[in-house]
Amino acid sequence: MQGGDAGTAEGDFASALIWSTRRGEELPLLMIVCNNRYGISTPYAGQHGYDQIADRGKAFGMQTAVIDGNDPEASHAALKHAIDYVRTERRPFLLEAMVSRLRGHSSASGANLVKGEVDCLERFERVLEDRELITRAGIDELRERYTAELAEAHRRIRSEPHPAPSSVWDHVFADRNLVRGED
Repeated sequence: MQGGDAGTAEGDFASALIWSTRRGEELPLLMIVCNNRYGISTPYAGQHGYDQIADRGKAFGMQTAVIDGNDPEASHAALKHAIDYVRTERRPFLLEAMVSRLRGHSSASGANLVKGEVDCLERFERVLEDRELITRAGIDELRERYTAELAEAHRRIRSEPHPAPSSVWDHVFADRNLVRGED
């Protein structure tokens, strides 16, 4: 289960905490919360009365961790630990990844670049360069290649014909009559 920090203010998140930690019936569930300290345009402090979302899991006896989600190496290690725990202990784990908010979420907050936030890609590029695993030219070449691939995929998708309205039921795993409300 994965979501953002604002979603943890909803009842579904509280229900997941409760149901996954029932004594003797714990669920092997990994909850990942990406926390950028904003819910669309609402600052974290306006939605939450605690410092870290992971603290909520502790109240249920759940294993928790807070990590730097902008660091791929720290994230990989934390994910491996959490997944191993869930698989071996068969109990829930709440992992809170602190991440940047590089741009707004919607028209409510705008899509402009947020100043002062860590750009995780730029930071990781510097790490790779410092370790001499790739050069700036190599990074630029990769970016150019993947940007071209994305542009081509976008062009191809935009040129595809729209599906026929009758195809809405294609690949739906349900009895069509039940879904339509017919007997």
